[in-house]
Amino acid sequence: MKLFIALSLCALLSPFTASAADNFNYNYAELGYQHQAASGGPTLTGPALDFSWTVYDQLQIVGGYERYATSSPDIRNNDYSLGIRGDTSFSDQTDFTTDILYLNNRNTVAGAGSTDNGFRLALGFRHLFNPLVELDGSLGHDWLDQASNDASLGLLFNATAWLAAGLNYSHDSATGNTASLNVRFYF
Repeated sequence: MKLFIALSLCALLSPFTASAADNFNYNYAELGYQHQAASGGPTLTGPALDFSWTVYDQLQIVGGYERYATSSPDIRNNDYSLGIRGDTSFSDQTDFTTDILYLNNRNTVAGAGSTDNGFRLALGFRHLFNPLVELDGSLGHDWLDQASNDASLGLLFNATAWLAAGLNYSHDSATGNTASLNVRFYF
């Protein structure tokens, strides 16, 4: 039922035609390092990997992996996501996106593990200030055992046609604040 609702929302929120030429490349792999200040808890750090691949005009397969850990107390989080993204051009410099993702979050505290599966719907944007500087952002909702809302904002510096580096900050109502440093490889 949740999947049906998420897919219905995506269909309603994603326009099917573009009004301008698309200046954004949605084919990339992104490596990052994250620092999460958990709400009422310890600070967690770890790597992240995200990918996006265009399978049809304005439709991408997206996914990711994040691992957060701290040694005192012993906490390990392994989060996976896989889904689709639709994009539409608002202007030559701005795209809007809609993501629908399946989430699998595995949390281990002092050796005892639990898994939380669910879905995510996120509405986002990409805006080019100039060919070298891009602003990204999103608002999302996760349907998990502990549902949450989040907002993120990032700045991406396009060094070449195939390489970019960026900073991102996000706030999640369940997990707290996360800052990340990312390197994106376009293909």
